[in-house]
Amino acid sequence: MKKEEVKKFFEQTDIYFNYDYNIKIRTETVADFIKNLEFNNVLDMPCGNGYISLKNSKNFKQLTLVDFSENMIKLAKEIATEQATKNVSFLRSDIYDTNFQSETFDLVISLGILAHVDDVETFLTYIQSLVQPKGHIIIQNTDYDHNYSRLIRFYLGVRRLAGKDKYQLNKVPAKLVENSFKKAGFTCKNKFRYNQSFVGLSKLFSNEKKYELTRKWFGSVGNNKNAKLGSDYIYLFQKN
Repeated sequence: MKKEEVKKFFEQTDIYFNYDYNIKIRTETVADFIKNLEFNNVLDMPCGNGYISLKNSKNFKQLTLVDFSENMIKLAKEIATEQATKNVSFLRSDIYDTNFQSETFDLVISLGILAHVDDVETFLTYIQSLVQPKGHIIIQNTDYDHNYSRLIRFYLGVRRLAGKDKYQLNKVPAKLVENSFKKAGFTCKNKFRYNQSFVGLSKLFSNEKKYELTRKWFGSVGNNKNAKLGSDYIYLFQKN
């Protein structure tokens, strides 16, 4: 099953940290989105190593971190301990086995998952149901229809022909995500567009340089330069 392939991949924390610059950009984007807001009950699912939410936890009264990777939850606990973060709970679980049906959150953070779930629309419906009225959700998607995504798919296709990277990401257009939230009664309050892939050139740059180049080309939430060239969207939606 696709889920088992994803789990196997994300248990390898060394691979995950090759994208440290992207984690930094996502952390700062979340901070920009919520800088004037406070939340009582926050869910980060999947949380990865928890860094993004834990770095923004001053805005949260209660934080729940969920991931099905044992290694990621272990790292999240270590970061929480280092920061002396209070009122945080950890749950190693599949996203659909969390028993949150009777509980809702005023902020849900869900980054880097739409490319990996078995059924995108089922997941979107589920995650939307966890947001209480007037609550917010921060979610990321790589637009399948964007020209830069086509370039990435060509590059990955060549790698698969060479016997590498056989795993295939989901094909999720931005319009599918936006229409789903619109139909579910959400309003897009903010978004940031950029590219997280360097299309085969990633190893030529350090994480610090990749961060610098991304910021130079795409700016930040308050000044999203060259946004139309960005295939990756980070959204802030609010439930009506």
